[in-house]
Amino acid sequence: MFEQIPPRQKSQPQRLPLGNVTVPGTKAGAVVSIGLVAIAWLAIPLARPFILGVVGLGTFLGVLLYRLHNRE
Repeated sequence: MFEQIPPRQKSQPQRLPLGNVTVPGTKAGAVVSIGLVAIAWLAIPLARPFILGVVGLGTFLGVLLYRLHNRE
């Protein structure tokens, strides 16, 4: 009726192969990010409104911060 479950092993948490993608803040990182967005756009149709909203909000905040930073 009850299965014997081994005690939990005390080990370091393992990273998931696709869950934790580290993208550097370089031109190569930008290419990787754009590629991931394109894959998500094509593979997950329900995510399209979210992706559009995130890109729009990010563009708005980026332009706002850019203008505030370069103000004379």
